[in-house]
Amino acid sequence: MLRSMIGLGREVAMKRAALALVIVLVLAVSAWGQDSLGWKPSVDFILNLTQNSYSDNWEGGEAGSVTWVASANLGLERQFPTSWNWRSALRLAYGQTHSQDAETNKWKKPFKSSDLIDFESLLRYLNWKVLPPYVAVRAISQFEDASNPDHKFYLNPLELTESAGLTRVLHKEGDNEFLTRAGIGLRQRITRTYTSSPSPATTSTTNTDGGIEWVTDGKYKIPKTGIVWKTKLTTFKALFYSRSKELKGTPEQDYWKAIDVNWENMVSAQVAKYVAVGLYVQWLYDKEVARGGRFKETIAVGLTWKML
Repeated sequence: MLRSMIGLGREVAMKRAALALVIVLVLAVSAWGQDSLGWKPSVDFILNLTQNSYSDNWEGGEAGSVTWVASANLGLERQFPTSWNWRSALRLAYGQTHSQDAETNKWKKPFKSSDLIDFESLLRYLNWKVLPPYVAVRAISQFEDASNPDHKFYLNPLELTESAGLTRVLHKEGDNEFLTRAGIGLRQRITRTYTSSPSPATTSTTNTDGGIEWVTDGKYKIPKTGIVWKTKLTTFKALFYSRSKELKGTPEQDYWKAIDVNWENMVSAQVAKYVAVGLYVQWLYDKEVARGGRFKETIAVGLTWKML
């Protein structure tokens, strides 16, 4: 049965991810300006740019560089009269770094500095007052996989998560809210690879695991400051793994049993109508990828445009 599930996931995973993205975009277009229908859309774009340059007689071997990152945050939420609440969020980011050769001053080929596609949709049934049940789907990928210089892939790798369980609002006051949920989840990670020998070929592999999911989302706006803190803590404890038999007898045989953690924090402030500053901190722990935690920190000042 597990093999059938894995095979089915491999065949339809890409279609489901594409369908999910199409659905949220169609809903966003449908909800544009349609407040009377109950939809609450939100759209904002951010462009960050960093540049430095040096004259020809500058000593020290420094070289000029330009780094840019464009990101978009799209949200859509509706409270249905039958006590259903449906919210979806799509985060997009892409950026590149361009740099000069320190000796020739010629510009090198740009390399990617940021790349993210993160879509999540959550449906809750609020008639259960204490612990409302939920179902959720999440898709995480990137625009471009440039790990192989001979062959680039798009939307690779792709991680899909389907989950269901119970929710609890920890705090709710105006737009400030902390929502936690726990349940069972099923994950698929689809990875495509390219081999040039003995003959060019593209292969696709799907790894599946299932277990317990716990997610906490929070948003808090500090009064009279304009500073907004957003946080998302995602944990996943796998109870089964499709490759567990293959790994048996190796040092990594039990790595999949470790709890995966993804903790994201974003602090932002609007300092002018079209200028914002932000601090993004992310901590990841996945023992199958690295035995130690991975850390990412970004400080940015850039142009922002809130459409809704």
